[in-house]
Amino acid sequence: MAKQKNKDLETLGIISAFIGNSSSYSIFGLGSSMLGQLTEQEKYPYERLGNGFELRPLEMENNRHKYSLLYKDGQLVSNHVFRKGGLCSGFKDGYCELIHYTPQKDKKKHPEGFDFGNHVLVNELGEIKMRSKGLDHPYHLGGNIARLKDTYYNLLTGEAIMPNSSETINTKNFLIIEHRYDFDCYSKEVKVPLGVYKIDKKTCAIEKIDDIK
Repeated sequence: MAKQKNKDLETLGIISAFIGNSSSYSIFGLGSSMLGQLTEQEKYPYERLGNGFELRPLEMENNRHKYSLLYKDGQLVSNHVFRKGGLCSGFKDGYCELIHYTPQKDKKKHPEGFDFGNHVLVNELGEIKMRSKGLDHPYHLGGNIARLKDTYYNLLTGEAIMPNSSETINTKNFLIIEHRYDFDCYSKEVKVPLGVYKIDKKTCAIEKIDDIK
């Protein structure tokens, strides 16, 4: 009887050492916690992008780069192949920055079957609204406005609307831009008179609010 009691005390000591000294823990509570974590991982096994969007990896032999398709609430949104890049923070104001891949037939140059990728802005319909140009990546500034290199664009139409400026205030609903200089280094895609402009992020309407003197 004494031997059994000592054995039980030894077992209890091992369990106590494993779960710590807090009286609020038990071996059963620890098991439930661990199972809860596994269930959470099983519930969300894919790369989540917010608002119900997620990237689900393609079923292929070697997918170390995580080539994926875009889904929303379990439904396929686009047949474009994407991957989450380092600058991606999920969907915001209807857009998300991803890396887009195009299938390639030349397996010698592209053994995984895709090109090297292109940074893009994607809307909630899975449509690519802006692509990078060379090393210049598109940046979503909120609403329907993005910047690429030295130009601001209307993402609804793809239209260049204003040259970039170092004197820019980015508020929740507006971009305030002081277009003071008209050097050749500014974009040739769009030319506007010098002045201070306010751009509505949602509608992309442009209003000149002051002249440059």
